[in-house]
Amino acid sequence: MRTFKEAPDVPGPTIQHTITPGNLGAIGVAFIWRQFDVPENAATMPACVMVTMPANQLIATLPTDRMPAVLADEDWDTWLRGAPDEAKACLKTVEGVRWTMAKEERAAKGQRTPSTASDPTGLF
Repeated sequence: MRTFKEAPDVPGPTIQHTITPGNLGAIGVAFIWRQFDVPENAATMPACVMVTMPANQLIATLPTDRMPAVLADEDWDTWLRGAPDEAKACLKTVEGVRWTMAKEERAAKGQRTPSTASDPTGLF
């Protein structure tokens, strides 16, 4: 990812913040995936979840207690091919980096176009 979003863990409207991991081209984030057989479906259903770690000092200011588990470049092979205990050892909170965080400004609410099966653009 080149950026990711976080929001404070507070009641009320969600206020997104965009996190930019410094001048890195991209970062790798840990995901776990699995396929499930669903008796009602002919095909398997893939599912995934992003792994999180305790928030670093920057992201904890939102306030939130978690952030994506960012994989160091040297840990990718272990995460993808290592034994479960080795892969788990790759999960660390990233500190001491030059990341930036910017509050996302919400656009003024406009009237949404109702969507239909033949024209789903009202959903986007």
